[in-house]
Amino acid sequence: MNSARRTAGGAVRGSRRGKRLPSGRHGLSREDVAASQRERIVWALFDAVAEKGYPATTIQDVVARAEISRRTFYEHFPSKEACFLAAFDGAVGEVGARLEAALDAVPKDDWRERVRRSWRVFLAALAENPSVTRSLYVETFSAGPALIERTTAINAYFADVFRTLHRRARDQDPALRELPPGVFDLYIGGTAERIRDCLHTRGAAALPELEELFTETVFIIFGKH
Repeated sequence: MNSARRTAGGAVRGSRRGKRLPSGRHGLSREDVAASQRERIVWALFDAVAEKGYPATTIQDVVARAEISRRTFYEHFPSKEACFLAAFDGAVGEVGARLEAALDAVPKDDWRERVRRSWRVFLAALAENPSVTRSLYVETFSAGPALIERTTAINAYFADVFRTLHRRARDQDPALRELPPGVFDLYIGGTAERIRDCLHTRGAAALPELEELFTETVFIIFGKH
């Protein structure tokens, strides 16, 4: 994973928000300095986009928040879109790593717990960083075709995760009904809409409250409540 993606991913954790390095000698390598700059840029972008919207956000907004020069920005990213793409990929990668770590201790045949644990970890990660979540769930649709394509691909990936869970559930209990593949795309699309609605109406802090709805819906779809 390259440095830009590591930096963007760190934004999801909330504990690694970039801070300006002290002036003068600090003993850090050039790579450390560059990583710090990238991290500040990514955080500044997420914050500006969440506040102003992607179309209205300018590179000047980002460099002012990150406390860097325009030249430094362009040393890391060729454009605002490239920065947002890297931030998107890194944030998704970080959430994916958190999900993987959380599910390591859950047996693969315990599909109910895997569903519940997945949503618990995922929604908690979104709630921790409102600016990241709003940027990725709301502003990507105004950020151009490349970001929309990224969002579509991520939704397709998660839909496939639930298809796999359904296959495993049917292996254990053949009485569970077969489902058309598109059901899982519809489910993921529906959960994304509920997340966006929650962001607009109650804020990111309320997202974990959706765990029960999302989990129970899966059980109903599978035919095993």
